[in-house]
Amino acid sequence: MGITEQILTDHAARKDHDGVTWFTVADLERLGIHDQLFTIMQTVQHTLRMRKARQVVESHGCTDRWSLEDAH
Repeated sequence: MGITEQILTDHAARKDHDGVTWFTVADLERLGIHDQLFTIMQTVQHTLRMRKARQVVESHGCTDRWSLEDAH
């Protein structure tokens, strides 16, 4: 399973009522992903854009986490 698929699976399991899941270094480590937080964010963001997915990646100005959000 690729990184984006891992993130999407975790998002589906953990998203809140607004369809948002926050990812931190600890979350990535829990998933067995050992790369820089924002490198993973960029990878997921790029893959989702290429797929024209219904989720978007946002940092909202945070430097210690980023979110995956279901687009409405």
